[in-house]
Amino acid sequence: MNKLERAKEIIKEHYKNGDCGIFNTRNILGDPMVNIYDDNDLVIDICYSYGYFEVFGLSDDEFVELEKYYNKLGEI
Repeated sequence: MNKLERAKEIIKEHYKNGDCGIFNTRNILGDPMVNIYDDNDLVIDICYSYGYFEVFGLSDDEFVELEKYYNKLGEI
């Protein structure tokens, strides 16, 4: 499984706790983040307080595809 497919799987598993956004940059306000996946190449954190994800390790194109996938999860 490649990084993008793994990211989609993790996001889908945790979507109900992170349905307010997905980002590929760190928050600068100090929101409390919890790491839910880290294999050195792909890191996914979630902010349970505000319901969003931070994803690191994907290319820009991969992140765009992940973001489209994430948005479709909200339509289900």
